[in-house]
Amino acid sequence: MKQKSLKKNAIISFIKAGLNILFPIISFPYASRVLLPDGIGKVNFANSIIEYFIMFAVLGINLYAAREAARVRDDREKLSKFGQEILAINLTATFISYAALLVIIFFVPKFNSYRILLLICSTKVLFTTIGLEWLFNAEEEYGYITVRQSVFQLISLVALFTLVKTKDDYLIYAGIGVFSNVGSNIFNFIYSRKFIDLFTKTRLDFKRHIKPVLTFFSISIAGKINSALDSVMLGFMLTDASVGFYAAAIKISRLVKEMITSAICSFMPRTSYYLEHNKIDEYKAVVSKVCNATYFFSIPAATGLMFLSKPLILLFSGEAYLPAVPSMKVISLSIIGMCSTSFLNQLIITPQRKEKISLIAQIISAISNITLNAILITKLEVFGAALATTIVEFFLPLVLFISSSKFLRSFDNLIGILQALASSFSMYVILFFTCGTIENIIIQIMLSVVIGCFTYASVTLLLRNKTALFIMQILMKRLKPRNQSNSTDYLKRK
Repeated sequence: MKQKSLKKNAIISFIKAGLNILFPIISFPYASRVLLPDGIGKVNFANSIIEYFIMFAVLGINLYAAREAARVRDDREKLSKFGQEILAINLTATFISYAALLVIIFFVPKFNSYRILLLICSTKVLFTTIGLEWLFNAEEEYGYITVRQSVFQLISLVALFTLVKTKDDYLIYAGIGVFSNVGSNIFNFIYSRKFIDLFTKTRLDFKRHIKPVLTFFSISIAGKINSALDSVMLGFMLTDASVGFYAAAIKISRLVKEMITSAICSFMPRTSYYLEHNKIDEYKAVVSKVCNATYFFSIPAATGLMFLSKPLILLFSGEAYLPAVPSMKVISLSIIGMCSTSFLNQLIITPQRKEKISLIAQIISAISNITLNAILITKLEVFGAALATTIVEFFLPLVLFISSSKFLRSFDNLIGILQALASSFSMYVILFFTCGTIENIIIQIMLSVVIGCFTYASVTLLLRNKTALFIMQILMKRLKPRNQSNSTDYLKRK
């Protein structure tokens, strides 16, 4: 099988994540103003609950399946057998998850007023299972995933502006969210026939998957506690409006994080493939470059969002959400921690089949998260949840790094991290003096992005940052052939 370009995969994944940002940028300002904090809070609370049932249905299989499928993707027979086994396990878990969800919806008093909303959001459980996302990641079919996603998000935008008109339309908004996120997964099931045969008779072996699936499932439980517990605890301890404020605070930072981590994740199948075929030098080269790129993008992104917290809240959510500004400032910093975790998990721990390290780190972080949220939400309310999340997001990669340090000894990337920190600090100082007093929020945001990017790029180039030089080299190569071609045409005419 011809290997796809890693650079192209990363760019497409970056574009895909960019579309994930563009959709909320267009839709969230409208929805937040129509539905108000109460409506947004209801939908966010319901989705936070459903995420746990998706977790039980998926069993953490996506990462495990993508890794193992990438190792045998050149053999259709082995890949088909593997796919049938994974799908059968997923469908069984989905049935059990739905049964548990129905019991909770109808017997937990807290959920009585959320019953219909939870049922609408629960359709994500089935669509996630049949989406076979792991297969397309293993095959590095990022172009297909991106095009498919674009079409469904465009349809969802039209539906949003057409159907959501009042604060009582939060059920419709929830349904559109489901359609946008996982509605296209039915096409995944059909398109999967290009790579595997799901209905051919073969002897299935489920036993070999039990141990790794349970390990990844345990990781996903702890990970979901870390990612969704804050909203759930706010919903139980405070009000729907509090959840709405928190949703506004974390929305943009998590979208930016997803944009960076999606590019990181696109390298996991290839690194697994390299290790399977004992291509250690190629593996180390990829890991080193991705590590530098992770901090090259995540540190300035966190710095820029922290600086622009207030104008972004005003632009995308409105004045009603101004109490979320302090929370957004502190949670913007968590982007660095979340991207660090993604890099360590996706390129170091998972490809080397050291997921037990990740499990231990996630359990420690989950316990810390529960404790911190319980204490800080009581004292600081929404800001407390943001502070607890940020602390845990830095604590988790620290535990991962310490636990997997022996696998990282051959990678020296400290200089690149320090360069990114120094450049981001320079960017923040210049933005503070040039854009800090601009009253028009749109002009402030646009000017800050332009000045910030120029400052950061200039300083990193002066410091000879490897990623900055690599990007500059690519840009120069893009321009060079065009100039050479023009020169050749001129000589021919002469």
